[in-house]
Amino acid sequence: MSHTRTRSAHRPTITSIAVVLGLLASVLMWGPGAGRAYAAEASPAGDALSIGDPAAPGQIDLYLDPLCPYSGKMVREQGAEIGRRIEAGKLHVNLRLVNFLEKYSASGTYDSRAIYAAFVVADHSKSSDVTWRFIEQIFAADQQPREKGPTDLSNDQLAGLADRAGAPPSAQDMIKLGLPVPFDGHAIAANNLPLLRALPDSGVPMVVIDGESVDGNSDWLDRLPR
Repeated sequence: MSHTRTRSAHRPTITSIAVVLGLLASVLMWGPGAGRAYAAEASPAGDALSIGDPAAPGQIDLYLDPLCPYSGKMVREQGAEIGRRIEAGKLHVNLRLVNFLEKYSASGTYDSRAIYAAFVVADHSKSSDVTWRFIEQIFAADQQPREKGPTDLSNDQLAGLADRAGAPPSAQDMIKLGLPVPFDGHAIAANNLPLLRALPDSGVPMVVIDGESVDGNSDWLDRLPR
């Protein structure tokens, strides 16, 4: 599905040179390999979030779109069990977020901003549990924006969900500012889309197990160790 970008109502406004310098200093402190903590590690290419023990017996690639209602349905129905298996060391999720529905968001930039926020949470929290809780937050029934809806989540609201998930204040500050440093959510999604479209069925949510793609709203969890 092709998409066009529209002007956003949530473009970051820099109101203080001191704020920008302070937050950029935070970026430098966390380093260019952001998101590479043991528990919530970005892939070497920077286009995926590695959530859970990389040596877990269950291994999946998971494709989600932050605006997709079917992605939301999956996370709401299966998110608790996914989180339990992550915490128990039974499941490793290679999360690949895409943005082909972004043009249907009120701001025209929601998917990219949500993806950026997820990477910042993983980077600053160094925690699979916190990162997965944030994913559950953005797909919660009372939080996930609707396609062609009148509003979506602002950067401040995304930062609030990061706070609720347990992300540190440094992550919340970065999300509020919204500068695509060191992550560019639009570029991350653009790099993941060809991988999704190369699968036999390129819809989301999509789970890939041992090279086989299956509908994320199926019983795929039954195929993995509990």
